[in-house]
Amino acid sequence: MLALALTSSCKDDDTEAKQRESIERYITGSLQAAVDEQDGVYYVPLSVDSSDERVAVRPGDVATLEYKAMVLGGALFATSIDSIARQNGLEPYPSDGNGLQVEVGSGKLIAGLDRGLQRMALGEQAWLLFPFTLGYGKEYVGLVPPQSALIFSVLVTSIQ
Repeated sequence: MLALALTSSCKDDDTEAKQRESIERYITGSLQAAVDEQDGVYYVPLSVDSSDERVAVRPGDVATLEYKAMVLGGALFATSIDSIARQNGLEPYPSDGNGLQVEVGSGKLIAGLDRGLQRMALGEQAWLLFPFTLGYGKEYVGLVPPQSALIFSVLVTSIQ
């Protein structure tokens, strides 16, 4: 029984390592950006507030986001943007056009998104990429297959 558990764990480690390699190739090739990995999350800033008034997202904050979520190398599976949802045959997010409100650092979000948001600030946009171990894990969740590396395109529109 122990050997079976160790074999499963090794497979997961191998899958995660391969996903990290794929993520790094995607960032440097397709996104043409430098690899910036911290705490398991790859961060590609699209817009950054470098002013002295930068308002960072911190644990305990409620952040409002516009987002698109995709499987690495696959399809869009969720978005807060109604027009994009409809174009892709997805159910629009019930946000009244105000984006998705999330409590950061509370354990209510998947780990990759939670960790990535804590690197962002009000008005900033970034791509957050991470392996399945920081996403939905080994489970099939909605349109996301098991062990899927994920990409979130996120814009922080407000912080409370």
